[in-house]
Amino acid sequence: MRIDHAPRSGLAFADLSVQTWAMLVAAYRELNARRLFWVALALNVLVILVIAAVGIDEEGISVLGYDLQIPGITSKLFPPADFYKLMIENLGVGIWLAWLSTILALLSTSSMFPDLASGGVDTMLSKPIGRARLFLTTFACGLLFSTLQVLSFSLMAFLLLGIRAGAWEPGVFVAVPLVAALFSYLFCVQAVVGFITRSAVASVIVTLLFWILVFVIDLGESITLFQRTASRIEREMVQARMDTMKGDAGRESAQKLLTEADVRLERWALANDIALGIKTFLPKTSETAQLTRRALAISAGIGQPADGEQEMRVDENGILQRTRANRRRVEAEVRKELDKRTVTWVVGSSLAFEAVVLAVGLAYFRRRDY
Repeated sequence: MRIDHAPRSGLAFADLSVQTWAMLVAAYRELNARRLFWVALALNVLVILVIAAVGIDEEGISVLGYDLQIPGITSKLFPPADFYKLMIENLGVGIWLAWLSTILALLSTSSMFPDLASGGVDTMLSKPIGRARLFLTTFACGLLFSTLQVLSFSLMAFLLLGIRAGAWEPGVFVAVPLVAALFSYLFCVQAVVGFITRSAVASVIVTLLFWILVFVIDLGESITLFQRTASRIEREMVQARMDTMKGDAGRESAQKLLTEADVRLERWALANDIALGIKTFLPKTSETAQLTRRALAISAGIGQPADGEQEMRVDENGILQRTRANRRRVEAEVRKELDKRTVTWVVGSSLAFEAVVLAVGLAYFRRRDY
């Protein structure tokens, strides 16, 4: 007796899960076969060993037991826990994770989408797999590569702090989601460019150029913010000095300086508003890395430099002379302004950019014939 089964209209959730997991495993095995995962892991170990090779005690700093004899830098100034947290913050996060490790991850995953577009897509689409799921699963696999690398570094940093300094600090694991997010901002650009051009080289070059553009805009915004803050403080200093002056000569000079300060403040404020407006729509790579460094700094109890004292010079005739605002005070005010930028603004706006880029890539993938 023959029984005809009606065709299934769709896959069950369990089938979708197994299918997606198989795609992740296949993509990971392809990356692993190129040995790049193990190269990145070895470099993680090397960075941790470099940090661990540096020691500090009451005599000073040593490297593999050899005293460097740096005056004043001892465990009395920097307790071992704070010293290693500083090393992890500046060397581990500031240089390795935020820059070198991210570049290595981009190089390692550069061929995923070109390979998908040029060869693997025909086989994959012959199976009951939606294009959106195929595209996003491939993207998730690239993120998995970076996330595992950051997780391994954070785990080794955690053990380093515990063994070398007796500080078991789980705060180092904050690097995992933040650095993975930083990588995803750039990887989404690389994925779309690689899929459209079918060239791994082109995707890497365009992504690095885009990263440079983002860095230049971020640098410009930082410079204009510094100058805006300096102009504001300088104006406040001139105004304060003017309020205590007596005599028309001194007040006339002060009023001239006040007018000049107003003009400078207006110009730098406009420039900073424009730079910040452009920056809002772009990924915040530098500030995302800084969020990790800030968390480690808070955990280590690293203090900020004290605000500088105001300086205004007056000549022998009592006429106010224009001076620059004290740099230390300006830097402190800039730090306060940057601290007001919330995680929601830094990460949220960057993820919004990423979502738009992925939507463009996905729309292109859906319209293309295979």
